[in-house]
Amino acid sequence: MTFSKRIKECDTDRIKGIDTDRAWMKVHKRLENEDLLPGPQMVQHLNLKRLIAYAATVLLIIAFGSLSYMLFFNSPSSPLLTIQTAADKSTYIQTFGDGSVVYMADNSVLDYPEIFNKSQRKVYLSGEAFFEVSSKADQPFVIATDYALVEVIGTSFNIRSNDDVFEVIVEEGQVSVMPNNIPGHSEIIGEWEMLTIVESKMEKAPVIDRTYLSWRTNRMQFKNEKIADIASVISKNFNVGIYFEDESIHERRLTVTFHNNELKTIAEVIAAAYGIDYEILDDSKIVFGNIKSD
Repeated sequence: MTFSKRIKECDTDRIKGIDTDRAWMKVHKRLENEDLLPGPQMVQHLNLKRLIAYAATVLLIIAFGSLSYMLFFNSPSSPLLTIQTAADKSTYIQTFGDGSVVYMADNSVLDYPEIFNKSQRKVYLSGEAFFEVSSKADQPFVIATDYALVEVIGTSFNIRSNDDVFEVIVEEGQVSVMPNNIPGHSEIIGEWEMLTIVESKMEKAPVIDRTYLSWRTNRMQFKNEKIADIASVISKNFNVGIYFEDESIHERRLTVTFHNNELKTIAEVIAAAYGIDYEILDDSKIVFGNIKSD
């Protein structure tokens, strides 16, 4: 099922909740006030089927107006961009404008706006991805999938959504999961808890194997990412502080893939890319020197 089809179905479900009797009474009252309703004698000669068709047409117009309103005001603030990963077992890593980071597993697709809506940060996922979401209390982060909506404010968690299963594992913080097949229901998932949905059956359980999420760091692929963002990802994954004596390097970009590399090798690659020196201090800090002048 495509995202656009799913969105249309979701909005159609909302339209089903419209109070049609109340809506018809409003239309009837307006037509009556404007003397547009036939008189009692004419009503007797009206074909009943025509009257029903007329009412259905009016209600259809009301429903279409409601759908247009919802689609317009829930649309993203900018055109959607797409990340699609190949089947090479690489983890594609990208930092969003709000500072949130996504680790895309292989054979996955992510649609996202270049600029997030002011009321929420919404993306669309098919496949598997790990998210590190920057905390913004007034702008929740929402991930739409074929199985459920996942909403967070600031946390880190893994989502897998494909033809066979939907799965959420929370590493830090909390997420709210709203299954598509249970309207109005939401489930809160806490740290190191897992929620799975298989064939409409939902189950929550503690995470036993915490090494399961290590897939995201085995083969890290960055494409035209800022050095500052790459350093931030490496810092979190290796629990190491990274510092640049020359802050102008922060905005420079780099395309690189790290495949099960040690921290020293990663530092060497970054240093070589910009012709700078580096020093590793007690395996807890990396300091990169100034860019050498020509």
